Amino acid sequence: MTDPFLIAALLALFTAAGLVVRWFVATARLRHDAREEYAGRLIDRAHTIAGVDEAGFVRAYVDGYAPRWTIYAAAALLAAILITPPAVMGLLAFWNWITAFVGASDVFAPGYYPWMFYMFFGLVGAWALCGFVAARFHHQRAPESFNAALMRARGESLDAVAIKRARPKWARRARIIADGAPNEEGQ
Repeated sequence: MTDPFLIAALLALFTAAGLVVRWFVATARLRHDAREEYAGRLIDRAHTIAGVDEAGFVRAYVDGYAPRWTIYAAAALLAAILITPPAVMGLLAFWNWITAFVGASDVFAPGYYPWMFYMFFGLVGAWALCGFVAARFHHQRAPESFNAALMRARGESLDAVAIKRARPKWARRARIIADGAPNEEGQ
């Protein structure tokens, strides 16, 4: 068992399995914590969960705090494993085509440094593409925060919520400049 691709694939599979197990364990723990939080809120802060049943509260809590990244990281690892053989075949075919097209010398034959760099960066690029796609899906499918989901479950309109935060000093200065007001120097 000295094939480095097989060793890397097995390590990636074990890592992906570990990430999926971590997600299951974390989600189960979050469900338990959500039930305890709901029971605690019933006792001392019932107004924060008025009109929300326990199942809806648990769903919002788990969706808001679940470690979704573990699932997407495992999917990226599995995609990298699956894309490696076709990527190798495609890279080899393209290398043979391009060297034949330009009439390259024997220095560009497989096994020499140009071919090694080409294969290395081609495979790293294919794996990075898998990570990019997984990260893109992770950010596109992000659930709303727990507080927003709880407000929505209570029936409150999120459009009427004003987010109060202090504007940074640079933003105040930018507003003055944008409005055309003179700055400290009178310009």
